[in-house]
Order: sequence, then C-alpha cells, then structure tokens
Amino acid sequence: MKAAQVLTAVEMQQPELEHHFLQVIAKHELSHAYLFSGTSGVGKKNLALLLTMRLFCSNVQATGVPCGKCNECLRIAAGEHPDVLMVKPTGSSLKVDQIREVRREFSKSAVEGQQKVFIISEAETMTTEAANSLLKSLEEPPTHVTVFLLTNNYHRLLPTIISRTQVVELAVQDQAELKTKLKQGPLPHSTIQLLLNLTSDARQIERLTEDDWIVKSKQGLERWFRWLLQGDWQAFLTVQTNLVPLMRDRNDQDVTIQMICFLFQEVLQVKYQGTGSEQLAFGDDYKMMQQAANSLSDQQLIAIIENVLTISRFQQNNVSFQNILEAITLKSLREFQ
Repeated sequence: MKAAQVLTAVEMQQPELEHHFLQVIAKHELSHAYLFSGTSGVGKKNLALLLTMRLFCSNVQATGVPCGKCNECLRIAAGEHPDVLMVKPTGSSLKVDQIREVRREFSKSAVEGQQKVFIISEAETMTTEAANSLLKSLEEPPTHVTVFLLTNNYHRLLPTIISRTQVVELAVQDQAELKTKLKQGPLPHSTIQLLLNLTSDARQIERLTEDDWIVKSKQGLERWFRWLLQGDWQAFLTVQTNLVPLMRDRNDQDVTIQMICFLFQEVLQVKYQGTGSEQLAFGDDYKMMQQAANSLSDQQLIAIIENVLTISRFQQNNVSFQNILEAITLKSLREFQ
C-alpha cells in the first residue's frame, strides 16, 4: 500500500483514534505495546502503519500527521524499512520460530535511527509456545521498541499477553459518518449510493475508488445495460472492451457480480415501489430504469438475477470472467427479446 493511501484510509476508518494517538506521540507518552482489536476492515493495520510513519517521518505536518511523502513514510508503507518489522502467520498460525526471531530483533539496535517498531498481525493465531516466548519480551521491553499486536478477537489471546499491553478496540465506522465523508469528496451522489450498498468497510471503499475503478465500472455496466435493453448484441462488445479490462483481481470480479445483481434489484424497486432517481445507485438515467421496469415482468427480473448468481458460481471452476459475463449477457438478452 502507498503511504498516501494509508493516511486516507485511517482518516476514513478511525479519525478519532488517529487524533488521539497523534496527541499521545506529540507528548512523548506512547506505550511500549498496544493490542489493536477489531473485526476485519476496521483499520487496525492502517492505524499501526500511520503511527509508525509518524514516529519516523522526517517532515511531520503542523497538524501532527506524517507527511506520507518522505523516504521514511514511503518505505514504511511499502514494508521496506529496516527498523520496522512486520510479522504475519505462516500457514494458519504464528509459530514460535517467528516470535523467537522477533525477540532477537528486539535486542538489536536500530539500523538507521534510535527506535524500532514491530507490527504483528493476527496475533490471536499465536501458538501457546509462541505467546509465552513473546511474553518474556513484553515483560521487560527495551526502551527503543514499540509493538503493535493486531487481532480480530483479543479474548483469544493469553490473559498474560493482554495484561502486558494497552488494549484498543476499533469499531466499524458508522455508515452515516462514512456517507458524510464521501460526500465531501468528488464522487457523484449515485456512486456514493452504490458504494454504501456494496460495503460499509472503509478500506474496501478506499480500494474501489482507487483510480476511479468504481466510476468506470458503473459507467461500463450502464452502457452494457442499455444495449441489453435494446436487445442489441453490442452488449457482448461492451463486456470485452469496457468491463473485463477493468478487472484487477477476483475481488473486483465479485464486486462486479454484486453490482449487476443490484442493478436488476433496483429495476424491481422502480417497478413495484416507484423508487425515485435520488434513491437509486443506477438512477442517473432514470428513463432507462423506467423502460426496463416496464419491459420486464417480475418473473423475468428474478430469473435474470438467479441466472447471474448461478453463472457466477463457475468462477470456482476457474472459468474465465469474460466467459462468465458473456454467459450472463446471453441469458439476459433472451429475457429482453
């Protein structure tokens, strides 16, 4: 992840904790070990990275936020700083050998400065032997070391580990607050509606908005839908030229399937609830949605959604995503014609 993305993600995910910890650092009151606990996507690692960047940043802003541009910040975000060690499970657990290596690094001086930081992800997966090994270091921590333990559930850690750290529970950002923050940015109202219907995870939102992915994908789907509505085989060309090239990974593919289902669900809303354009994620061309609602029966709309879900399962059999979208297009065209 890029340093600037870390700063943006924390501002969206945990603004209050960011403010609190930046003040703690400014007062030189940071403890030697913290346990960040919260569900996946709340920003545990991003917060740990931001605080680490703040400790090392060579050009801290007047607000106390790290610059995100200096060599220190860039290397930390990229996982390339010699005095910042990031540890995660090998396989299903954090092994004792990994923690022993951490302990050896504890005792060494910093390579470039006066401090070292350790970020240990999925701490709840530590074996008992590994946890007991780490405990020895937490009992008598070196003054130049700061440790961030990250966990989805701190109750799964040894009580002795918990007692040697400051526990910080990270909550999911309230969706209303998230919507307010998104409105302050450049995204149009309909795209914000779509994002909030897809996820309440600020980290996922940050990823989907990167390089305007969500905007381009939404535009591609709307173009595809117009061709379907006309019963035009140009819909296949749209798949090849406007949708498939945008797919960066499996996550993008899954989100695209969600968006297709959501598009047809909104047509159902227009058909039976008279939902207005302002309440729709795909309401920018409201006439298109009304035309679709008038053209298709509820049975046809439900059949299309079921087809989308059924065909998308072929992803598990390593069928190419282009083939999946083309199969969805073919089935949908038959309903429109």
